Amino acid sequence: MKKAIFLFMTLFTLGLPLGVVAESTIDRAHSAYDREHYQEALQLYLQEAQNTGTSSNLFYNIGNAYYRMSDYTHAILYYERALRLNPANSDTRANLDFVRSQAKISEDTGASFFANVVMNMVNQVPSNTWAVVAALAFSLFLLAVALYIFVDSVWLRKLGFFGGGALLVVALVAVACAWQVRALAVEHREAIVVAHSSTLSVAPHAPNAKEEAFVLREGQKVTIQDSVSNTAGVQVQVWYRIETADSRQAWIRSTDVEKI
Repeated sequence: MKKAIFLFMTLFTLGLPLGVVAESTIDRAHSAYDREHYQEALQLYLQEAQNTGTSSNLFYNIGNAYYRMSDYTHAILYYERALRLNPANSDTRANLDFVRSQAKISEDTGASFFANVVMNMVNQVPSNTWAVVAALAFSLFLLAVALYIFVDSVWLRKLGFFGGGALLVVALVAVACAWQVRALAVEHREAIVVAHSSTLSVAPHAPNAKEEAFVLREGQKVTIQDSVSNTAGVQVQVWYRIETADSRQAWIRSTDVEKI
């Protein structure tokens, strides 16, 4: 009888999904984080990303683990990656701003205060939402055109004319916003400096004293404009031509940055 029960339980256990029998990687990562075992949690989060793919929430958790380990640079990197996948993630944006303030790293884009506010508002809405707004506004625009053409009432025709013009503007702006957010998510042109201090060059090779452009420190965001590979001895080095928020351009070693 005992053997029969044991056999039944064995078969029952083997028939269950793995997630029921054993705790999932993400659950073990959360558990380690709650126990303040941040290095273990980080490794498990990274393992989950490798095994099942990335997500905004997963990058957010990785950023939190790095922050708890006082690695502000990689915390910033992964918060930025989380926002790339989900610009509307307010918790991630709040944590990113907090870590930047802790690390005393400004994200000055060089644009005016108004332009920064507008871009932040645009980037906080997913591209699909902007596409829906554009489609809805254009549909209403067509309705307004029909109203202007086929209705005899003067005030309704005025409503169709001016309302249609406003709706067309809204549709075009929404399309532009959708394109902007989509490009931000797809094009991996932005990067974070991960080297403690990086001396940039006016040319794509290790600079001499006269070729030094300026110095960037870890955590700063740059935009990659171009890349060049060259040979230094037996090694092939890749250099990126980057642009900073204040429009300075120079060349940086690819190993000194990580793409968002």
